[in-house]
Amino acid sequence: MRAPDADDYVGLTIAQKYRVEALIGEGGMGRVFRARQISLDKVVVLKVLRHTLLSDERTVARFQREAKAASRLNHRNSISVLDFGQAEDGALYIAMEYVAGQDLHQILSREWPLGEGRVVRIVSQVLGALSDAHGAGVIHRDLKPENIMVEQRRNEPDFVKVLDFGIAKITDSTDDGPALTRAGFVCGTPEYMSPEQARGATLDHRSDLYAVGVILYQLMTGLLPFESDSAVGFATKHLTEEPPPPTRRRPDARISPAMERLILRTLSKSPDDRPANAEAFRAELMAVEKERRRTESPSRRPQPSAVLAPLPRKSSTGRNDDATAPEWGNEMTVEATVRALPDVLSPLPSNADAMPATREKTDSIIPTQPGVGGGGLGFFFKSLTVLLVLGAGLFFTYFYYFNGGGKTGPISPFAIPRNAPVPGKVSTSAGDAEQQLYEKQILATNRNLEESRMHVQAGDLALERGDAGLAIAKYREAFEKNPDPELALKLGELYWQKDQLEEARGWWSRHLRDVADSKARALIEQRLGGAVARPSSP
Repeated sequence: MRAPDADDYVGLTIAQKYRVEALIGEGGMGRVFRARQISLDKVVVLKVLRHTLLSDERTVARFQREAKAASRLNHRNSISVLDFGQAEDGALYIAMEYVAGQDLHQILSREWPLGEGRVVRIVSQVLGALSDAHGAGVIHRDLKPENIMVEQRRNEPDFVKVLDFGIAKITDSTDDGPALTRAGFVCGTPEYMSPEQARGATLDHRSDLYAVGVILYQLMTGLLPFESDSAVGFATKHLTEEPPPPTRRRPDARISPAMERLILRTLSKSPDDRPANAEAFRAELMAVEKERRRTESPSRRPQPSAVLAPLPRKSSTGRNDDATAPEWGNEMTVEATVRALPDVLSPLPSNADAMPATREKTDSIIPTQPGVGGGGLGFFFKSLTVLLVLGAGLFFTYFYYFNGGGKTGPISPFAIPRNAPVPGKVSTSAGDAEQQLYEKQILATNRNLEESRMHVQAGDLALERGDAGLAIAKYREAFEKNPDPELALKLGELYWQKDQLEEARGWWSRHLRDVADSKARALIEQRLGGAVARPSSP
């Protein structure tokens, strides 16, 4: 246990200005107190340099540099320095504004996942503060979640303050005092250190952007891009290894593709490959957020079909995600099917069990009102439909008779072989391949949940763009990697929408076989006009 220092200021008044109320933190250079400015009755923060370090010229210069660097800043998201001076006992102090909130490390530990919208809101403010600092010739050099305070204000949730410029570099300094860092000397926190900072090279503002990239990676995944048990190990990995994509480190995290690309680019080894400056970084981050909002906008999202009603699963952790959390990778449930279908299906007639297994088209280019006839034009189209049906029946009767279909009918010289494909019908080979897939048992050794998830996401994106063919292909690839009954339900719906009834029946039968008590059974059988026969086990 550490014995309390002799310079414990709690209850004392410093420089006849600040009455110290409580110790709120401490570090290698000094201790941080909550105090009250007597003249204004205002709460402030006092950072007091340790007595034992007053004889260290380099440490004193660094402490003074912090006050000087912070005093240059005039941004709402940067901590404000109010005063700098010396206490009665000779100790140096810095008086700063008090921020009532938590640091970002505490928020990350207690509230992850934060939601992409919330992450953008926090990091964009950090970049705003950095843009102002870099413009004033100040490089922070020690950005990390512990140096970012987040305050919940009434009209500004997650209001950010960037603090601790203790090792900041002032790029245009002309001071003649002692150099704060020597050539090849590394300062900063290893987990967030840029490659050039790790090798002790000359730094510019892009080193701070790399640290923001590490913070962004951590906020989205809950993990650092590199893991090590030593400072040297972290520095070596920042110098030599490429960070794994966030979605690979945390497949369950909701990270948009645009966000992942921006994070990986910011973590480039070469400063030239990162965003040009903090303002450019912030603009790209806001573009990612704009794209997320656009894809989530109900007015732009295609209306889902009945079976694919988008009701997301409840979180297995029991946690409510942030209200701005995106819907990436939301899955559809059987319960969603059952709850959504009654709203869109027309009431079935009393003899529904005897209905043929055909799909009734309800869409019409001619608007009509319920209970009102279509008039002369409607009668014309109905008559034309009847004539076409009769004509088609006569044609196929003639075709069947002259190709040997009847017992005594003559054989036409134009007879078509029985194994020839019929125009408009799915080829036998394609049908067999489809049948093999929805009846196939996927061995556990051949399953890959991660690949299946990627194919499902690609299928969902294709479906949002209206490309049902690509969506089917991706869902089938996903099914081959993980035969999820809900994928079978989706594929049945898509084939139903494309009027490929046999394929729809096959996929729905597979779903009902895998989920014996499926709540969607009654609705599927209503659509297909009767009980669905279960496919035989392979």
